[in-house]
Amino acid sequence: MTTESPRPTAGRTPRIAAAAWATAAWGLRAYRGTAAVLVAIGAVALAAALAVAPLARLEDGGLGSRLTLTALRGDAIDPAWALARSPAALQSDAVRLLFQALAGAALAAVGVGALGIALLFAARTSERVPELTLRRAVGAPRRTLLVAALLEGGAIALATLLAGGLAGLVLARSAARAWPGTLALAGAADVLPSVLVTSMAALVVLGGAVLALVFAPRRRLVDAAPRQVSLVVPTLQLGAALVLLSASALMIRHAQAARYPAGRPIDGEVYSGGAAAADPAVRSARYAELLERLRAGAAYDTVSLTGDGAAIGLGTVAVVTTDCGLCPLGGLLVPWHAVAATHQVVSADTFQSLGMRLLAGRAITDADRWDAPRVAVVSRSLAARHFQDGDAIGRRLLFGDDPRTWHTVVGIVEDPQPTALGGALLPPFAVYASVLQHPSPAVELMLRPRAGRPAGRALEPAVSRLLGGTGGVAHLSEAALHSAQVAPVAWFGRLFAAEGWAVLLVALLAMVVQMRVWVRSQSHELGLRRALGAGAGQVIALVLGRAALVGLGGVAVGVVVGPAVWSALSTIVRGLPAWDFGLLARFAVLLVATSAAGALVPAWRAARTRPAALLAEPGG
Repeated sequence: MTTESPRPTAGRTPRIAAAAWATAAWGLRAYRGTAAVLVAIGAVALAAALAVAPLARLEDGGLGSRLTLTALRGDAIDPAWALARSPAALQSDAVRLLFQALAGAALAAVGVGALGIALLFAARTSERVPELTLRRAVGAPRRTLLVAALLEGGAIALATLLAGGLAGLVLARSAARAWPGTLALAGAADVLPSVLVTSMAALVVLGGAVLALVFAPRRRLVDAAPRQVSLVVPTLQLGAALVLLSASALMIRHAQAARYPAGRPIDGEVYSGGAAAADPAVRSARYAELLERLRAGAAYDTVSLTGDGAAIGLGTVAVVTTDCGLCPLGGLLVPWHAVAATHQVVSADTFQSLGMRLLAGRAITDADRWDAPRVAVVSRSLAARHFQDGDAIGRRLLFGDDPRTWHTVVGIVEDPQPTALGGALLPPFAVYASVLQHPSPAVELMLRPRAGRPAGRALEPAVSRLLGGTGGVAHLSEAALHSAQVAPVAWFGRLFAAEGWAVLLVALLAMVVQMRVWVRSQSHELGLRRALGAGAGQVIALVLGRAALVGLGGVAVGVVVGPAVWSALSTIVRGLPAWDFGLLARFAVLLVATSAAGALVPAWRAARTRPAALLAEPGG
């Protein structure tokens, strides 16, 4: 009895590798158009992500940002303030939240790109079903085809990483230079987001190449034909583009409008500094002397001395305790309410300079000095919600940095509407005290010249002497101050726009290939229509009509998802609308036009093809 000796395996691996390389090289040449589109989609998605990833940092609480703004002078909280947040901390929180939203947009761009790559690899494999089936019929091992798919995917991934990585790093560097602030020093952990994004891009391309082959239809040679193509993914991609582009347009328009606040002039000069004296009574006396000197010359229409951040509507967030009377709280009538409120210290001209109208009582005056009875002014909402019957005049409250001294409420002003970055994070209530009774170490002096007197005059000696402190006096025009506050919002708006255009470009590229495959899968129907007398124009109208439905579907997705995204942004940027029908309509037209443009070339080719050739297509 003889036994069959095992087949020698020596040399099989090189043969498999050579056959796989030949198959991969043939596929790259024969389907070079699809390969170029895959590289373009991957490069655009990778560049959109890498434009943001180098600016990120991983923190204990999650994703953070290396973006920082120039700190306001009062960044450090006085120990007297309990559980307080400074204006600089509020702006830092707003930057972090906006950056997290931007990172979400970049992640959406990556997701859209990944969907496009997977879908195009599937369409590419569907087109190659006859070829793959023929190779299997003549004995090509499935292992050879898998290795060939890996080689094709590796070549496409390498081109994607080179093109997208270079473009992304250039965009990130440009964005960092345009940021109206500074960048925190990068640590070793800050490189991790970029590495993760790059690795994810390579894995998506390789995975798409392999999975498309693994799940390729196993058919006989006689009925190997492409499957019907779904246009759901391009619809989702167009919807994501609509959401991001609309969000960017809302932010940029808001920044342009907030640069010039309505209802009040911005022709003043702002000086930031503070008295160096440690004794609050001494600081109060110096601030009082400064106000008297500047008002005595009759050179200024407005002389407002406030705490840090008040010139842009910000303040320190802390707890205020109101002597409410008998007010409901949690179903009980309690005499005292402790609520979070924005605390600002102001002088006599502050409400006028901020354009805030006095509703009842009186405002803070120069008579509210250090040795005078402690007084306060509250906002309309605080009076209505946390004083009995809304009657706050004459009642008392505890200011955030003085939990032992009761202040008498002497006035009610309208609720503030700060447009500066960080204003949306302020609580709905505000309370104001005299800067002479709460002399902050860091203050802002607002000077507006009288009519006929030029702005930007030489620094008054009294300002330099009384506000110089240890850090000197920083000077900025009021217009420049407002521009500096809206610049970060405009910066984020431009980055959102870049992400949105990247998603739209990915959707357009995917649409071109998807519509080509869809037209091929509908070749039998189109051939019958042409044979029965349909003209070229009717074929083009049919294909473009289907593409327009995809665009309208993207609009519907954007209308459903968009308000949630826009509303979330409006909680970070005060005054940002959550809905704009006119803006949405303009981008809806853009989406429909984009989808139609993606189908124009396949429609034109189908219209120029003879009916017999259409009926002979594999899709028929």
